[in-house]
Amino acid sequence: MSFLKVALSNLRRNPVRSMLTGLSLAVSAATLSVVLSLDSGYSSAVTEDLVNKTGVHLYITKEGCPIEAASVIAQGGLSPLYVEEDIVSRFEAMPELAAVMPFKLFAVTTDDGTRTDIFMGVTEAVSEVKPDWQYASGGWFTSPESVILGAEMARIENLNIGERMYVEHFDAEFVVSGILQRNYGQDDGTFFLPLATAQSLVGREGKLSAVALKLKDISHMDTVQNQIRASMPADYFVIGSKELSDGILQFFSSTRAIMFVMVGVAFLISVFGIINTMLMAVLERRREIAYLKCVGAGKYDLLRLISLETTAIAVAGSAVGALLGMVLSPLSGNLLRKFLVAYIPSGAIARPDFGIALTAFAVCTLVGIACSLYPAFRAAKIVPMEVLRNE
Repeated sequence: MSFLKVALSNLRRNPVRSMLTGLSLAVSAATLSVVLSLDSGYSSAVTEDLVNKTGVHLYITKEGCPIEAASVIAQGGLSPLYVEEDIVSRFEAMPELAAVMPFKLFAVTTDDGTRTDIFMGVTEAVSEVKPDWQYASGGWFTSPESVILGAEMARIENLNIGERMYVEHFDAEFVVSGILQRNYGQDDGTFFLPLATAQSLVGREGKLSAVALKLKDISHMDTVQNQIRASMPADYFVIGSKELSDGILQFFSSTRAIMFVMVGVAFLISVFGIINTMLMAVLERRREIAYLKCVGAGKYDLLRLISLETTAIAVAGSAVGALLGMVLSPLSGNLLRKFLVAYIPSGAIARPDFGIALTAFAVCTLVGIACSLYPAFRAAKIVPMEVLRNE
C-alpha cells in the first residue's frame, strides 16, 4: 500500500476526531479570509469614496489635529473649531484652482439614536467640484428654505420636487428643489442646504467646516499645497484627499487590531488541536509503529506517514474554511457597518476574492503541516523493544 492510502486509512479509524481537527483549521481559514476581506475592502471603499468620487483635491480646515479634521469632514459632526468664511477670498484668485467650495457639514442624530442625518451647506461651486453632481429631477435651490436630496434620502423620505420636508431637530420646514441621481457615494445619504441656511441652523454664521479645493492639474498638488500652507495662519491645516482617507483609516486601525487578534486566537486553538490529535494518534498506535520499525520502517518513513495524515486534514479543513470565508465575508461587512464610528463608506466593506481565499488556504495548510512535526518526531523515536516488552 502507498503511504497516502495508509495515512487516509488511519484517519478513518477515528473519523469524528479527524473531522473536529479539520474543523478547527476550517474556522481559522474562514476567520483569516473574512478579516483579510474586511481589511482590504474597507481601505478600498474609503479611498474610493474620499479620493476618487469627491473631486476634491485639498481641504482647508482648522481642527485640533488632522485625524479629527478627517473625521469631521468625512462623516459630519459639529466641531467647536471652525474656518472663517472670509478666508475663501484668498483662494479665488489662484490660477491653479479650478473650483473653490466652502461648506458647512454637520450630523443630527434622533433622540432615540436610531438614525443620523447628514446635512451639508454648499454653494454653486459644488457642481464644479463633485464629478457626479447630476439631477434626477428638479435643480438648484430656489430659496433659502430649499433642500436638495441625495437619491437614498429621497427614497427614504418618499419626497418629490415641490414637497415639504419637516426637520424636527430644528423645528423647520424645507421645500425640495432638487433630487440627485444615485452615485453610490456619500451624497446619496446627504441633505444639501444653501450654505447660509446651514450655518444659521447651527448658529455658525460666517463659519465653515472646511473649504474644498479642486485643482486644474493634479500633478501640481504638492506645489499648491505647500504654497497654500505657507500663506495660512499656523492653526490652519491643508489636507490632501489622500491624507484624509489615511486619517480615516487610522480610526479603523483599532478595529483591525481586534480582528487580527481574533485570527491569532483561532490559529492558537487550531495549533493545540492538531498537535493534541496527532499525539493521541501516535500514542494509540505505539504497538503498530513498533511493528513497522521491526519490519524495516525507518524514521523518515514514520515522519512521512504522520505528516501525510496531518496534511490531509490540513488541506481539507483549509479548503473548506477558505471557501466558507468568501461566503461569510459580505455578511460580516454588513454587520461591521453597525459598529463603525469613524466613517461608513458607501461601497462594499468586505471584498472577498480568489487571491484572499488562496492566501488563507496556503497559510492554514502550512500551519497544519508544521504542527505535525512534533508528533512525527515522537513517533520516529519510539523504541520497538521497550513498547513490545511493556505490551
